[in-house]
Amino acid sequence: MTCKKGGYVSFRHNALRDTEAELLKEVCRDVRTESLLLPTDEKSHPPGTNTQDQARLDVVATGLWGTFERTYFDVRVTHAGAKSNCDIPLEKLLSKNENEKRRKYSSRVINTEKSSFVPLVYSTAGSTGQECQRHHKRLAEKISIKRREQYSHVINHIRTRIRFALLKSVLIAIRGIRGKETRGTIPLSFIPFNLIPEEKTYESP
Repeated sequence: MTCKKGGYVSFRHNALRDTEAELLKEVCRDVRTESLLLPTDEKSHPPGTNTQDQARLDVVATGLWGTFERTYFDVRVTHAGAKSNCDIPLEKLLSKNENEKRRKYSSRVINTEKSSFVPLVYSTAGSTGQECQRHHKRLAEKISIKRREQYSHVINHIRTRIRFALLKSVLIAIRGIRGKETRGTIPLSFIPFNLIPEEKTYESP
């Protein structure tokens, strides 16, 4: 799960990045992936901040927390079963990864980009960090208002979609790619969140 050979770690990361970006497009403007950050210098930020010229973050969107507020997101997937993580409780492991992301990017995003920063931390088993949970609740709230659907249906859809994206990428990392490649998925704007399966019966009326 942690071996980088074959590009499966990057595939898992990118699957979540693209899923988050698709969800954000439903209610936000100017949603972009792999956006370059503005140039900065080390003197303007605390130690540990990434000040490289070509630094970029996974997703940026405008309008999630405020009409004109821009937010940067960075995805990290951690494997709780790795040797270096075995002795750390899952909750502390997720919090530790969130703090590492904040230490690396928060100052630069706030002071140079004049935006907010949200680390999106997942475990390979499907758990999410507190910041990620808060982000999904806000996203579900805005989508439910826009689409006039129940909040519980929307948050359930978001969590299910995220977990399926993660599960698919984890299975590919374990088994490799098999079978035919899918040609795409139905756009989110065409999916009702309160889908009820049609009941079928073979009994005569």
